[in-house]
Amino acid sequence: MKRFFFIAVAGVFAAMCASGCKKEEEPKATVPVTEISTTLQNAELTFTSVKISGSVTSDGGEAVTARGLCWGTQSNPTIADSKMDALTDAFTLDIDQLLANTTYYFRAFATNAQGTGYGNEFVISTPGLAGTKWDFTLIHSETISWHADVSFNSDGTTVYDEPEYPGAYLTNGTWLLSGNALQYDLDASDDPATDDKKYQFTGMLSGNTMAGTYTFGEENKSWTATLVP
Repeated sequence: MKRFFFIAVAGVFAAMCASGCKKEEEPKATVPVTEISTTLQNAELTFTSVKISGSVTSDGGEAVTARGLCWGTQSNPTIADSKMDALTDAFTLDIDQLLANTTYYFRAFATNAQGTGYGNEFVISTPGLAGTKWDFTLIHSETISWHADVSFNSDGTTVYDEPEYPGAYLTNGTWLLSGNALQYDLDASDDPATDDKKYQFTGMLSGNTMAGTYTFGEENKSWTATLVP
């Protein structure tokens, strides 16, 4: 009887020892965890670009092999959409070549051997030209150029005025933005039937600037413009 008791106690002790001495299992690796820290209030946004900060907050237990931002015009973008890689786990990326007047969805991503993890979604819309005013520089030759203030109205019309001669050259026009390509038509003639004083501006929007060429009769000239705050 005593022998049986000691055998039972020894068995229980051995089981407890095996249970207590058993090495804890290491947590399984997962995909990394990321986040975007930029907000609508602190985003550096232009008509065609935005600066966004993000970070990898957890590597998931394995080495991170890629990280950065992905974006698109639909919710929940992935690395199969547009993306930019970062070199470090804490990063700020300047995303350019965006389209004006367009809503974009951004997510930070990071990849390890387990796959790719995505963070919170950041949604922002690039501005449009409607309701803005620009300082145009019209370059006629190497020695002749002048400034004009051009307002772009939401109904597709424009108002042109030269600050050196307020009201003297006040002229209406029309505008159309297709992607980031601008077409701005200005009719400075008193007789709409004549073409000798019609200007057509074509150019591209980039950041908070524009540039292109304008036609005056059969001549092509250059112009640049900057946004008036």
